[in-house]
Amino acid sequence: MNYVLRFLFSTRAGIMSQLTFEIVSGAVAGSACAFRSRTRLQPADGPGGKVFPPTHLDGKYATEQRVVEGRDKPIDCVLLDSVQSHANRCEEALQLAVDREQIELPLVVVDFPDEGLIDPIDRLTSLETPHRLADAILRDSEYEGTPFRKSELGKRLDYASLKNATPLLDLSPHSLLFGIWDSTGPKGGLGVKFQRALVGEIIGYDIVTGKKTASRIDPLQIVSATKVKRTESGWEIAKENDKKAKSPAEINHGNIPPTISDGGVTMAYAEHSVVISLPALRRLRFPIEKAFTVQRDDAARTLLAALGILSVTLATEQGFDLRSRCLLWPETVVRFELLDRPGEKPTAYEVNSASAIDIYKQAVEGVKKAGLPWRTEPVKLTPSAQLVKLIRASQEKAASDTSVAEGA
Repeated sequence: MNYVLRFLFSTRAGIMSQLTFEIVSGAVAGSACAFRSRTRLQPADGPGGKVFPPTHLDGKYATEQRVVEGRDKPIDCVLLDSVQSHANRCEEALQLAVDREQIELPLVVVDFPDEGLIDPIDRLTSLETPHRLADAILRDSEYEGTPFRKSELGKRLDYASLKNATPLLDLSPHSLLFGIWDSTGPKGGLGVKFQRALVGEIIGYDIVTGKKTASRIDPLQIVSATKVKRTESGWEIAKENDKKAKSPAEINHGNIPPTISDGGVTMAYAEHSVVISLPALRRLRFPIEKAFTVQRDDAARTLLAALGILSVTLATEQGFDLRSRCLLWPETVVRFELLDRPGEKPTAYEVNSASAIDIYKQAVEGVKKAGLPWRTEPVKLTPSAQLVKLIRASQEKAASDTSVAEGA
């Protein structure tokens, strides 16, 4: 049975087609617009359950009105997971897959010293640094005794571009997928910039802001009339008329009266949306010694598309536990749609972690076969003495300064 007959049979039987490497590579090499995924979510305790969005400046939620099909006027919505946060969750899922040896992915790793820090740091990879390969943590680390950005490997980022994305494929393919701006490198604001090819977010629709309460009952029944003051060694009971005297609440003792404030939202539903832009990937070229081939370009672009599908699939299977009191549950199976030809209904495909890993591994083999660089061992850096000194000073400050420890 050929592909067309299998597709027609599965569609009529109500069975969704499985996403394959051939479908991904064909979409990338062709003129398809995007892979997208849209999934409705509800609070884990059911419709009408309260969830807590992320807070921003002054504790505010990112609310806005959106136009929704079928509604006469815009409705109130709230951001539950931002584009940046969504990318981080996808990268965390990829890092876990690397740690479990499910996949291989070129990475740059900073190994921190075992001694000298109050709060030891094991290691950080370019999947974990905020600005990926262009992060200041990597910039201020060393490769074989040379500052990373001055080493032969680090200098490659200086001449990377849309027409020469090979250096990033060699060192940090996910930086091409999730975006990068080398604004802290040698060129400053003129540093290389790659747009996000994968964009995802979670929005709550038709929301109503609720209330939250806070209180503390002290089992020791320490009353606020007893005053304390801080000392170098901790705290002590304050004397009468001591101007530095504070309530026991200052040192986390005593009752905290119940308070009521705005907090949390209820909603009709939430939606997780993801778009992997294939035109964005097609802008990337992957030369070897300044020579271009269609095979190399298509192989590298297919790898990035497969990496995007894999990252979203892994992150989705780990669940939508976004933060305290914001656990969401999909109403339907998560799937990808291919936006192929204008005017035609997008084709939906099922994919799980096992099939996504298989697609990714086939894409890796395609990159190798095309003669493109593919690192199986991470590039290991060590933090510079100045960076370690800065971390140590910051940790010492945080440990001794109560205003820092309390987030003041």
